[in-house]
Amino acid sequence: MAHPKLAGTLGRAKPGKRDTLLFAVLLAAAYLLFAHPDILETARHGYILLNSIRDGQFFNFYENTLTRVYGYDYSNAAHYNIVIYLLYALWELPLYLCEALTGWAFSDTALALWCKAIGVGFYIGSGFLVQAIAKRMDCDETVTAWMPLAFWLNPISFFTVVIMGQYDSICLFFLLLGLLYYLDGKLWRFSLIMGVGLVCKFFPVFLLLPLLLLAEKRPLRVVAYAAASLWLYLPTTLLFYGRTGDAAYFNSLMTERLFANSFHGGVTDASCFGVAMALICVAAWLYRPRTERARRKAVLYIGLLVFGTLFLFVLWHPQWLLLLVPFVLLTTACAAGEGRVLQVVDVILACGFLLLSFQVFPGQLEGDLLDLGVLRFWMGTPYSLVAQEGRRFVAFYIGLLSYAAKLIPLCFYGALFAELIFKLPLPGGTVAAQLANEDDKPQGALRLYVWGGFAVGIAAVWLLPTLFAYCKTLGVL
Repeated sequence: MAHPKLAGTLGRAKPGKRDTLLFAVLLAAAYLLFAHPDILETARHGYILLNSIRDGQFFNFYENTLTRVYGYDYSNAAHYNIVIYLLYALWELPLYLCEALTGWAFSDTALALWCKAIGVGFYIGSGFLVQAIAKRMDCDETVTAWMPLAFWLNPISFFTVVIMGQYDSICLFFLLLGLLYYLDGKLWRFSLIMGVGLVCKFFPVFLLLPLLLLAEKRPLRVVAYAAASLWLYLPTTLLFYGRTGDAAYFNSLMTERLFANSFHGGVTDASCFGVAMALICVAAWLYRPRTERARRKAVLYIGLLVFGTLFLFVLWHPQWLLLLVPFVLLTTACAAGEGRVLQVVDVILACGFLLLSFQVFPGQLEGDLLDLGVLRFWMGTPYSLVAQEGRRFVAFYIGLLSYAAKLIPLCFYGALFAELIFKLPLPGGTVAAQLANEDDKPQGALRLYVWGGFAVGIAAVWLLPTLFAYCKTLGVL
């Protein structure tokens, strides 16, 4: 039998000041040490927008990024909605004015870390929104208290936002805010807020339609709500119509991914994700939940199902997986006895995501992330300039086990299938609950779930092998 104090620490205790303090230290360390070049590229685009506004060329902004009128070093032209660049330009305005007044230019590291704050800020806000949704779901008080840390310390969330510095958290924040209004039955506000998320990334549209069909069975009302979600997207898109550089071409490439994986029908191929979305929408329209609790559980499962099938069938970038995290956490939070097993599946999913990301994007998510952190001031040659083969740590795992390269995708996709299948809500409970027949038993140890998942995913799967490869590359080991 576990010692009472140990049981309280690992089991049903709420997060304390030490949990919050440790998270703050880890957040600050990762924030300062790591960054992906994407954030610097967006920061440069924010500067170009400020220059374009100064020179009376606001409507030439996209062409200016494409033709490099202002000469900044970056890989791709601007491809997102103008709202994103206005947000970054406004955030960078103090630095821009300081440079204009003093003639002193901020380093790449300073600019990247300054702009990282936007994504991290929305990531922090998203954690509180996940907690608010858990309260709407009438989750256990202790479980609800852990939800912000569960989101912040989830290996997928922490890695993509705090370590990489990606900003899909902006889109996620408005998606979760819209979901809160949806759970309260405020469909107009839901549609308008989802419209804000839509100008950040296109992902909210996949969740918008099935949720509208779940709540509203009158087709014209569904059309009206869907049209309302375009309130910001349409004017900002039309404002730059015909003068977006190569953004249209880039977005067409992204759209093609939705149709790349297909099955061969009798006449022609059909998108696997498109067919899955059609089935989800029909099921949502047909479903009439008997209770309010059943409706709310269906909302969370639809979110899990939409983004789960998206990442099953579509070639994804690692930062996109952030959108899946709240629905994984919330569906587990609503579980009873089976939650202990589902917590393990959640951790396996996160670890599989990290391993698969490193396998698919070799040499992009490892020691090279140090190049834009504060250590860059003390480093000589940037780590990213070292021969790529010498700094791939996926080989470290593959070398330990003969079939590791084959097992890595199974780790991610096996866990994702398990999430989708065993969390399916049925009249008698989820599939997992009916198999376990343990509805009356408590969940597993929450502190162990949150901190253990972080330790396994971030420390064991990513940090230790990255430091090992880094030290080997620099001749320290």
